[in-house]
Amino acid sequence: MVTFSLLMQLAASGLTICGQWAYGNRSKWGPVLGLTAQLPWWIIMVQGSLWGLIPVNVSMLIVHTRNLRLWMKYT
Repeated sequence: MVTFSLLMQLAASGLTICGQWAYGNRSKWGPVLGLTAQLPWWIIMVQGSLWGLIPVNVSMLIVHTRNLRLWMKYT
């Protein structure tokens, strides 16, 4: 059975993998996909009461935002 939880997990995984691929290709889509991936990760964290993920989620939000700003500045 496909549940909302499973869809969020698949979305988070897929967007994260695609973002890492894009980063590896030095594409501006890397940070965009990374930021987009944050939404399902936050939903997973809140729904599952996985509060130990807050530091990594906040860190990834900061890193992807910083990287996007740098891409916009230099391209």
